[in-house]
Amino acid sequence: MIASTPHKAIQDVHVTNRLYSAEMDFNCFGQDPIGSYMLATIPRSGSTYCAIRLWQTGLLGAPMEYLNFRVIGSLLRRLGYQVSDMGYVPIQMMSAYWSDIQRLRSSANGMFGYKMFTSNYVAIARHSPNFLKEITPQYVVYLTRQDVIGQAISYSRALRSKVWFAGVADTPAVDYDYAHIKDALCSIGEQKAAWERVFEMTGAEPIRITYEDLMTTSSTVIDHILNAMGVKPDESRAISVPMIDRQTDGVSKEWRERFTEDSLDDAEVEAIQV
Repeated sequence: MIASTPHKAIQDVHVTNRLYSAEMDFNCFGQDPIGSYMLATIPRSGSTYCAIRLWQTGLLGAPMEYLNFRVIGSLLRRLGYQVSDMGYVPIQMMSAYWSDIQRLRSSANGMFGYKMFTSNYVAIARHSPNFLKEITPQYVVYLTRQDVIGQAISYSRALRSKVWFAGVADTPAVDYDYAHIKDALCSIGEQKAAWERVFEMTGAEPIRITYEDLMTTSSTVIDHILNAMGVKPDESRAISVPMIDRQTDGVSKEWRERFTEDSLDDAEVEAIQV
């Protein structure tokens, strides 16, 4: 993996695109991974930040959204895969695709990880149910966010602006919308419940972490994940992976104050938070 300072042409590409480029491939493990995990999460939980922090250890692969075919067009093209009209890699090519991804994105110690949202899990289950068995991980890291109001506000803004990361030029402004934020809050609750059903059905015992702990005690959280997977922490194996900018501004604070006031008599919102 290239760890030196990139030239200007690469610097001008948004970080999230670089993360799927050949520049960031490990391409150093030519067999099936010896260990695997899924980073299960919900939108606006800091999942990309978490994925990069895991990646930077040099011990946990590169857990990105390899099964979210809507966002990895450049990766698919460079590997020679075409997405069908339904938006998926053809069923008969899924196994070959997954083998290619594991070869390129397993770290030198043989660990492979991938990130998954509930929507992607359901889509794969409907499109290629047999493939779910093939991607069953040894471990699950489940990332959630305790501040669900902040999460819902961020989710609402991203859904309506269609911008999910900081640093995107010409990001459109969106207005405060109580009903939409409430819908986003309901969706977060439904997605959490969906993951719990998946864990129950599959017998998974996830390594549970929160966005808040990750932001305040990042090294402790990462070491906990490594130890839970039986991987010995080793700072000498750390690698350089570009980090995304944090999305934060005064708008979210203003919207939180308005939403808190508007929801005072809304029993449904109170129930969701509980």
